[in-house]
This record gives sequence, structure tokens and C-alpha cells, in this order.
Amino acid sequence: MRGPSASFTTPRSRAGRIIALLAALGVVLSLAACSHPAPAKTSTLSVSPAAEATTRSPVASSPAASATPSPRPLPAYCHTGGTKLWANLATCGWPGPTNTGPDLSQCPGGQLTDGGGSITRTIAVTKPNTVISCKSIQGMLDIEAQNVTIENSVVVANSGKTGEDTNGTGAIKVEDGASAVISHVKINGDDGVHACIWHQGTSLTVNAVNCSGSDDGIFSWADSSSPGSGDHFVIKNSYFHGLTTATSNGHEDGYQTEGASFGLIKYNTYKMTAGADSAIAIWDSLKSSSDIRVRHNLITGGGFPIYAEDYNPGDGGPGDPSAVSGFSDTGISFVGNLFSTQASGCIGQFGVWFERPWPPYDGGPTDGWRRSGNRVLETGESVDNGNPGGSCG
Repeated sequence: MRGPSASFTTPRSRAGRIIALLAALGVVLSLAACSHPAPAKTSTLSVSPAAEATTRSPVASSPAASATPSPRPLPAYCHTGGTKLWANLATCGWPGPTNTGPDLSQCPGGQLTDGGGSITRTIAVTKPNTVISCKSIQGMLDIEAQNVTIENSVVVANSGKTGEDTNGTGAIKVEDGASAVISHVKINGDDGVHACIWHQGTSLTVNAVNCSGSDDGIFSWADSSSPGSGDHFVIKNSYFHGLTTATSNGHEDGYQTEGASFGLIKYNTYKMTAGADSAIAIWDSLKSSSDIRVRHNLITGGGFPIYAEDYNPGDGGPGDPSAVSGFSDTGISFVGNLFSTQASGCIGQFGVWFERPWPPYDGGPTDGWRRSGNRVLETGESVDNGNPGGSCG
């Protein structure tokens, strides 16, 4: 299957635009915003779906089992933030190290089957409807089929490369025309892949994933030769942390796209560092982005935790063409997200929302920011109308 094409022209550097903007605002920024992958696909080692598949039986329910008990009050620190919340994410109802990744109670004997092999190999999954369950997998999974499920497993992978030579690599890669459900999987990119999950297929559902060791958590890639690639995604109940600067351009993002549509990013924990680029970056350099809903996430860290920038063919800044008549960012909404000061003592190094102080859009998506119920965890301050007063910048 095809990977990102090396023939794509890299869009004008965001670093230059952002530095120019922040310089005008009296801020010096050493981070760029995004990666521009052009990978070459490595050789593959086929895996028999029959050897990897398991049969899942429906779980019978009973009235007693389905009854919902009254929730217990959360500890006070869950509402006020700080180190104790971040050390007890599951207790506070957020995805964290103890409630994401494999649920061993669903595995025979409470154990994973070790597949062995090198973490730098590529394992092709080529049969539709394959289910990979309760496995300890060494190597990069290359999904080339429809309706593949990976569940209750661990994936440790490394491309064997560093820097921009890793562009377009993923511990799990969903290729053109493929689709996948990835649920309760712990992914360690071993500081050697671009993304924990590289999505350029027709659809992707991610649930209760624990992602670390990659430059980007999840990247939706728009392959110009495959219409709709990178679209139709759901990312929920997952934990993104411990990302790396050793791969791609070294600018860590929890989720990133340069053109994707019909997405939901809901109820995830993005534990970014103060030096990271963002938790969520939505661009339109390769095609328009539209209808992406960002709901009820817990976020700390990043230069600007949120980018949702319309900048094709330019961003309208000094000396740059207007974004009018190019690709667009529309229907991008942010509801009920909590932004924590834990990473740096403030909300992002430069603010929460990346904004440009010039027409036509005054920063953000083509049709404007759609924000409701977003606030600072520790202070309760609303950030729906802009950046908070306590941002480092």
C-alpha cells in the first residue's frame, strides 16, 4: 500500500510565521508547529491472521450486572488540580496509566502471548476482519485491510531511524483504504517512530490507548492519491504522555492533522511537557479540515495547547498571502475541555489558543472559534473568549 508521497511540496514553514507573529508580540518561540512526512515504506513480514486472531464471545448481561451504582464523591484534589491529581488520574475519573492499555482480565490466564521478534520489523496485516487480541507485539504493525481489530495488547516498535527520516512511520499504521479499531492497547514507540498511530485509512477508532515514545500521539494523514484518507476518526478514553523530540521534526503533538474531517476527540488525557508544541493541532495544508469535535479532554503543557489554523495558501500575515480561497478549517469545535497549569505553572507557554492578530479570521479556523465550557482546572477561569491572563506569554 502507498505511504505519504515524497513528491508533496512542503508547505511554507509554520515556524517562520509563528516566530514572526510572536516576535511582533514580544515573544521568542523556538518551536515550529508541525511535521511534514514523506516516508518510504519498509519491507514487511507477513503474519497469518489465523495465528493472530481470537474469537470473542458476547458477554451476557443481567439486571443486577447492568445496575449502575451511585458514584462516590471524588477527592477534593480532583477538582483543584495539582500534582496529586496527575498522580491519581484514574481516581479522578481521567484516563491514565492504570486504566488504559490492556485489560488482562480479558486474556486467557490474565497474560499476554509473547510474539517475540525485533521491534524494528514491520508486520503486515492483510486479511479483512482480523482480530489481534492479548498479544505482546514487537515490531510495527502495518494494517492494509478493512475492519482490523487490535485489543488488549502491547505494541513496542522502533523504525530504526531518527529525526525526519522517521516521517510517516507509526507503531501502528493504517494504510490507504484500510480501517481499524484499536482498543485497550499500550503503545511504546521507543523514541523511534513518528506516531503511535499513523492514520491514513478510511476510518479509525481508538479507545483506552496508552501512548508514549513517539513524536506525535496520533497523526491523521491526507494522502492526495486516496480521497478521504485520514478521515472518520474517534479518539477517546486514552492517555498521551512521554512523547519524544528524537523523531520527525521534534515538535511533540498529542494529535495532529494537515487535513482531516469527521472526527471526535473525547475524554482523553494529554500530559504534554512545557516544551511540547501542542496537545491538538488541526491544519489545512494538504486538504480542508472540517467537522472535528474536541470534547471534555484534560490537557496540560504545550507552547499553545490548541492550534486550529487556516493558513492555505497563506495566513494573511505580513508578507504572506491570505488564506481566503485556499483550503479551510470549518466546523472545528471545543467544548468542556479542562486546561491544567501542571506542566509549566500556566496554561501553555504562550496561551491556550494559537491566534493571529490580523484579518480575515483573527486567528483560528475559517469560520471562527467555536468554544463553550472550556476552563482552567486550577482556577475555574473560562477560556472560551480567548487566552487567560495567567499564560506564560
